[in-house]
Amino acid sequence: MRLTLIALQALAVSGFVMQPASRTLSHRPLSMSTVENTVPITVTGDNIEVTDSLVDYVNTKLERPLGKLRSNGVIKDCTVHLIVNKNPKVENAHRIEVNLSMVGTTVHSGVESPNMYTSIDNVVERLSRKLIKYKERRLQGWHGGKSMSEDMFEALDSLEVESEEAAEDEFTDPEAPEVTKVRSFDLSNPISMEEAIFALDYVDHDFYVYRDDKSNEVNVVYKRNAGGIGLVEPEQ
Repeated sequence: MRLTLIALQALAVSGFVMQPASRTLSHRPLSMSTVENTVPITVTGDNIEVTDSLVDYVNTKLERPLGKLRSNGVIKDCTVHLIVNKNPKVENAHRIEVNLSMVGTTVHSGVESPNMYTSIDNVVERLSRKLIKYKERRLQGWHGGKSMSEDMFEALDSLEVESEEAAEDEFTDPEAPEVTKVRSFDLSNPISMEEAIFALDYVDHDFYVYRDDKSNEVNVVYKRNAGGIGLVEPEQ
C-alpha cells in the first residue's frame, strides 16, 4: 500500500510540473530577410498602413538588385520609407525612399508616382543604376575595392539594369515649414575627396557629406548650378 501511494504521489508531482505544448504568436515585423545572415530590409511609412503584402512586395522587388549584396557584406543596413502626401493637389503623392549603408559609401534613391506599387517598381531601376556606378568605381579600386573578396566581387558583378527610364526630380513638400527629411552619412570612415565626388552619383540630392582622409575634418562636396563641383571645408 505504501509503495502504491508513493507511486501515485510521483505521478501527481510529474503531472503538476509538466506543461502542455504551446505556440508563441508574434506580430509580423516590418523587415524581412529571406536568406540566413542576410541584412534585413526595414520598411516604415508615413500616412500609409505598412501591410504585410506591401512589405512582401518591397522585399520581392529589391531582392533583384540587392539579394547578393545583402548576403555578401556589401550592404551594412537597408531602410525603406513609404510616404503618402495627403494634399489632393499633389499628383504624384506616393513616394518611396531607399537608403543603403554600404561599404565605403551611402546610396539613396527616391521616386514618387500616383501609386505606391508603381513607385516601388520605379525605384528599383533607379537604384540599380546607382549600384552599377558603385560597382564600376569599386572594381576600379575605389571604396576599398582593392581588398574586395571573391564573394563580394561576384555579388557586384551580378548587378544589371533592365530599364533606362527613371525620374530625376527630388521630392519636396512646399507647404511644410518644418524639417521633413533627414539625411544620414557615414562619417566614421574617412574617404578621399575624389570618392566623395563619385558618391554624388549614388544619391538623389546635389551634395555629399564626408570625413576627409587627409584632414580628418567633415567636408561637403556639391554640384554647382553653374556647373562643376564645389567643396565646403572648415575654416582653418
